[in-house]
Amino acid sequence: MIRDAVLELTYTAHDMAPFARDMGYVDKSGNEKPPFPWDEDRRLKLRAKLDAIYFHLYGITERDDVRYIYSTFPIVEREETATYGRYRSRELCLAYMSALAAGDPDADIDL
Repeated sequence: MIRDAVLELTYTAHDMAPFARDMGYVDKSGNEKPPFPWDEDRRLKLRAKLDAIYFHLYGITERDDVRYIYSTFPIVEREETATYGRYRSRELCLAYMSALAAGDPDADIDL
């Protein structure tokens, strides 16, 4: 999951084709597949899911700790609140943390 998410977040333009090839993102003839389309909603979810995984790996499992860490990014909070009416990446991360704790790392969460 981590590898796939990093690839999708990174390979969004043809100039990253060598990276995609190194990651094994190729077709049957060995040519790199096309870049991933830029999709803000999808990218937000991937970043939140990665955050949840890294919090888990580093032993940060208390929701208040996660809320505090997200509070240290006031510009992101302000922009997301203006766009979505809430701090969506923080809410998604907390939801993905719950899914991970429930044993469902591939949960598709929509907020």
